[in-house]
Amino acid sequence: IFTADIIYHLFDQFTRFMEQLTEKRREDAAAIAVFPSIIKILPQHVFNTKDPIIVGVEVVEGILKVGTPLCVPALGGLHVGIVTSIESNGREQETARKGSSVAIKIVNETNPTITFGRQFDASHSLYSTLSRASIDALKSHFKEKLENEDWRLVVKLKKIFNII
Repeated sequence: IFTADIIYHLFDQFTRFMEQLTEKRREDAAAIAVFPSIIKILPQHVFNTKDPIIVGVEVVEGILKVGTPLCVPALGGLHVGIVTSIESNGREQETARKGSSVAIKIVNETNPTITFGRQFDASHSLYSTLSRASIDALKSHFKEKLENEDWRLVVKLKKIFNII
């Protein structure tokens, strides 16, 4: 229940409450939401080939975020791991957009024996692993954060991963 002597204060309280509620829901959905991305490994920038994999990449399409699960659809959907950090010019960052070249650290806790150069190499593009739940979370909580180009990538990845 909101109380105020002036109607404008009441409106401000309600607006602030709604923004906080939206932000809380967005934080809850962040664990489920996977932003679409396609990245290309730069072969001259491979720093560690195994546990954790540290490579330089170029974001070909979409938005790469910390926490994004990566796979190689060309190899039957081989799960490479989860991006645990993104670094550009010695500074850590949370996201990398299309066209940027960054170094990423990939950790695979379920299969730590995944090795760059053995199971996959620089000729394979890495894709963010989308699911129906992650797409629904993007639609309901992060619609304004994605541009039309990113939504086209979601449609493209839906076809690759056979998501209905």
